[in-house]
Amino acid sequence: MKNKRLANIILWTARILGSIIIAFVIFFLAAHIFGNNESGEGFRDSKEIITFLLFPIGSTIGLAIAWKWEGLGGMITIISMIGLFYLRPDLLNSFYIVIPIIPGLLFIAYWLITKNRKTPDN
Repeated sequence: MKNKRLANIILWTARILGSIIIAFVIFFLAAHIFGNNESGEGFRDSKEIITFLLFPIGSTIGLAIAWKWEGLGGMITIISMIGLFYLRPDLLNSFYIVIPIIPGLLFIAYWLITKNRKTPDN
């Protein structure tokens, strides 16, 4: 019983934090796309395109998938963020860019705690 309660706390913490991150990313993507941006700047090279695909796209998709499949979504989020930090190690200096790792790790922790349960209902 105690293990199930802890698992539910981990799950809902990950879902709430992940949802806040998803909303934040979608807001800024929409603002960038629909905003009054007449600079005409796009991606300068393939490294920027890959970086964009890892964050915000990959990590956001991972957090969304984690609502249904916690282990898979958490892994997508973590792998996307590790790839981002590999390409842009300078981003490790910013606390705010590291935040998406937290719900990814929590989703993985929930999945590890609950994967050995015999009953399909959580």
